[in-house]
Amino acid sequence: MDGLDITLLVSAAFFTSALTSVAGAGGGTILIALMLLFMPPAAAIPAHGVVQLASNSWRVWLFRKHLAWPLIIRFSALMPFGVALGLWLFQEMPKELVQILIGFFVLLTLFLRQIKRFAPKEFPLWAFVPLGFVTGALNMIVGVIAPVLGVLIIRKDLNKENVVGTLGFFGFIGNLLKIAAFTLVGFSFAEYGFLLLLMTVAVIVGTSVGKKVLSGFDEKTFLLVFNIMLIALALKLIVFDGLTALFGK
Repeated sequence: MDGLDITLLVSAAFFTSALTSVAGAGGGTILIALMLLFMPPAAAIPAHGVVQLASNSWRVWLFRKHLAWPLIIRFSALMPFGVALGLWLFQEMPKELVQILIGFFVLLTLFLRQIKRFAPKEFPLWAFVPLGFVTGALNMIVGVIAPVLGVLIIRKDLNKENVVGTLGFFGFIGNLLKIAAFTLVGFSFAEYGFLLLLMTVAVIVGTSVGKKVLSGFDEKTFLLVFNIMLIALALKLIVFDGLTALFGK
């Protein structure tokens, strides 16, 4: 990667983390979509995991007194097995199919965000056990699952701090296992070490700066632009990077 690519990716890490401070979620989703403009899925997904691990670790530390352990224990129980399945599936998939799945996942995230207010019931506590398994597998393939989890974790017995902290832990354990799995199959994180270091710093700084600088933005206008960007990136991944490349061979 040349200097311009690195600069653009570091800038993307900074701005998406800052934007998440306003929107509450979605920064990781748009970051993986942007990383796929510069990197193949086989490199973008594990590299994204490193950046998100740093972000989630910081969030877990900040909200360590608000973690919902009954959910965390159930969610984490089967996740390693899901990660193993996801890694196997990921290695068998052509990169174009992975890009299509990521694009559809982005659109699914936007759809679920719109209908969550109409959800009649809470996600049952026992269901977090199989959810952890499914999440572990999906996280290896699409790279980011926090927005969907954000819809399912809403419960009457959890306040905002509980939700933010627990989602952070879900991301922490998911990305930690993802990094371990890709390391076991020989992915060289050192090859992208300098880029990952810069992006990690950018994410941490961006989160802090975003709350101060972007808090005055009009939230409705921002979310409209934010969603349009996500839709455009998703369609690019599905149509141009995925379907066109897959069937154009």
